[in-house]
Amino acid sequence: MKGVIHMKKLSVILLFSVLTLLLAVSAAAGTVMYEGGGSEEFFKNGASGALVLELNFPEPYNLDEADYLYIRYYIEDPEAYANNGQIEITSSGTCDAQEYNWDLGTMDMEPGWNEWQVDIFSGRETGGMPDFEKINYFRIYFFTDGENLVALDYVGFGGENEDFSSLATELGEVQRQEHVAKDEVKRTGEGDVGAISLQAAMELTPVNTEETDYAYIRLFLDGVEHFTGNGQLELTSKLNPDQQEIHWDVTGLDLQDGWNELKLDMDLPDSFDAEFNRAAVNFFRLYMFTEGPLSMELDYVGFGGENDSFGTDLPLYLVIPKDLEPQEEEEAAEVPAEETAEEPAEEPAEPAEEPAGEAAPEPEAAVEEVAEEPQVEEPVLAPATAPDPNPSPNTFDASFFIALFAVSALLGVTFTRRKS
Repeated sequence: MKGVIHMKKLSVILLFSVLTLLLAVSAAAGTVMYEGGGSEEFFKNGASGALVLELNFPEPYNLDEADYLYIRYYIEDPEAYANNGQIEITSSGTCDAQEYNWDLGTMDMEPGWNEWQVDIFSGRETGGMPDFEKINYFRIYFFTDGENLVALDYVGFGGENEDFSSLATELGEVQRQEHVAKDEVKRTGEGDVGAISLQAAMELTPVNTEETDYAYIRLFLDGVEHFTGNGQLELTSKLNPDQQEIHWDVTGLDLQDGWNELKLDMDLPDSFDAEFNRAAVNFFRLYMFTEGPLSMELDYVGFGGENDSFGTDLPLYLVIPKDLEPQEEEEAAEVPAEETAEEPAEEPAEPAEEPAGEAAPEPEAAVEEVAEEPQVEEPVLAPATAPDPNPSPNTFDASFFIALFAVSALLGVTFTRRKS
């Protein structure tokens, strides 16, 4: 009889232990942040610039107890990687603020699908430490030098050696966009946190600056007091940032609120890449990190000699003065905002259409392939359109076997009671 009672106690203790272990394992099991990207055609292709995929999570995730990120990412041609790319998570809802990031170049990249287990604590901080209990943003970007395609299939987090293989999907049909050369200018930027930028990628109209000595740049700023001290003004001949580049640190430009006119010696930048080609300058960018409201507007980027003056008659422009920009055809037909349409001599057909004002700049609007690209130090990129994330329940295959073991223990208790 004592043996039966002992067996009953042992079975109950075993059952309690197994259930406790099951709950603990389930709580620590891997959690899916995003899945189904392959089947939902969550991909980006292009021949140059940044291929960007990003996710905003309506409900934040708690990564405080996690050790690793799990990512499944497709790369058509890893050899075309232009040595510039990152994986990022933030708690700010955007890039470059409250961020942890990892260099994409440190990952083992193979043609096709790549499955990465990324050590969370090996990341670098940008724009302040993220709140790991409230992660609400993910981004991965890949600079390519040649035709390429990337896709994101799933993102998850958890402990070491989690198994997310059941989430894998096929890439699906790829609708490639034909690359069309074009000039892209982003004249305005504004925001309250992270990096604010202006930039121009002039694929069609690069300029030869060999006969000039200075860059002449005119821009407007509001909120300079919120500048953190981290920023650069860049010129490149690669159509991308951080390659074939010369740059000046913003801290040395003495920028003020209002209009700023910068005359920069092309032979005396703060950093000079020997591969920078003055005969084919095609990219400009200014970025500034802020901790409060900051807005900026670009008038022009020109080039000239020592005795040239700011204005609309410089010898050369990468970005022409805003006043010289051609008006859209539909705007030309409208009555100017400061004038009144003449009354018709005869009975009017319809009242004169009121002129449309200048469209308000879209905050942090990105020039996808060649503009609003990320920088190596702290990238700034515009969102690619992404499907709404569809979080899944926790996944952990071992829990099934633990549950089965728990049921077996429960049956052992029942059998013991019947026998007694």
